[in-house]
Amino acid sequence: MIKNYKYLAPPGFKFYLLKNMNKLIIVALILFAAGCKEKYDSPAPPVVFGYLVIEGVVNDGVGLTNIRLSRTTGLNNSAVLKEAGANVKIEGSNNISLPLVESSPGSYTIDNLHLDPAIKYRLSVKTNSEEYLSDFVSIRPNPPIDSVNWKRENDGVHIFINTHNPQNTSLYYQWEYDETWEFHSAYDAILKYIKDPGTNAAIGVTNREVTDPQIHKCWQFNSSSTILLGSSAKLSQDIIHLPLITIPQGSWKLSVLYSVFVKQYAWSKEGYEFLERMKKNTEAVGSVFDPQPSELNGNIHCVTDPSQPVIGFFNICTIRDQRIWIYNSELPGWNPNPGCQFTLIENNKDSIEAKGVGKLPVIPETYSPFGKIATFQASRTECVDCTLKGTNIKPIYWP
Repeated sequence: MIKNYKYLAPPGFKFYLLKNMNKLIIVALILFAAGCKEKYDSPAPPVVFGYLVIEGVVNDGVGLTNIRLSRTTGLNNSAVLKEAGANVKIEGSNNISLPLVESSPGSYTIDNLHLDPAIKYRLSVKTNSEEYLSDFVSIRPNPPIDSVNWKRENDGVHIFINTHNPQNTSLYYQWEYDETWEFHSAYDAILKYIKDPGTNAAIGVTNREVTDPQIHKCWQFNSSSTILLGSSAKLSQDIIHLPLITIPQGSWKLSVLYSVFVKQYAWSKEGYEFLERMKKNTEAVGSVFDPQPSELNGNIHCVTDPSQPVIGFFNICTIRDQRIWIYNSELPGWNPNPGCQFTLIENNKDSIEAKGVGKLPVIPETYSPFGKIATFQASRTECVDCTLKGTNIKPIYWP
């Protein structure tokens, strides 16, 4: 029988044990927490979807008024539920009624309104089962845009909006913009593939006919996706000078010709505050330090069910707009890099299948003694065919 046995630890073991004790404790706590999971039922009521969303500003002047109706959806649903078949009209405090026409599902339009500034107006919307009315509002004064200008800095091109109202009566503004830019394929192809009629696989190349679709010159489009606001309410004069767009240095947008079409809206103080809440709810919520979501109470109400929320704010003003152009020739050293390279391919089926995957032919490299293309240069499809990134249909406003 062995008594008073003492284990003689090797040198350094005590230090090792103390050094790793914290790790052992952390592992034990993790295992303990993992074994203590319980289902948690949130006391928050389930979110109800399907509330009406009303977008658009009534244009008191030359041009189109477009009111868009849709329904709220869940976060996991990216589709827009457009509200079709509604009865939409503008009603005056003098009992006039101006109906809008549904030009496409959920989109209701009327052209060239010239409203009486002495009269207040409201929006009326009737769906299959509900009726909505806005408060009566006055027409907001909206001065013309003084200029949309741009300035090149080290980080790219900055585009600014400038406007002012000598009467100091506008104060609250919103802007939207539509961008268009012309771009060209990195390579102008003079070749095309010969396809096998049975398999549609490329088996060789030949010269491209003049009647082939144009794949070298195309256009792309983009619209503002954030709520752009500005106010002069805290200034001594109703003057606005604000940045709208930044185009990064070397962007493909300015490789040939770029245009931006800016629209300006004037809002009441209440409407502006509604847009500010909308902006915070949609753009600045992502951490504990960001503004938390708030209710979007506008000036439109559900008559048939006053407790039902309606997302939208009815506003009337003359919509102001201006378009500017920026040519690549005005930006020396802009040099956008498409990252395109050539691949040398032999003009036969096996070589095309081996090296031509995801590529299009561009130019001949060598010819056989009989004048047939022996090898050719090819590049990635998006480097040759611009229609893969845009449209080759020229916009009607393009020079």
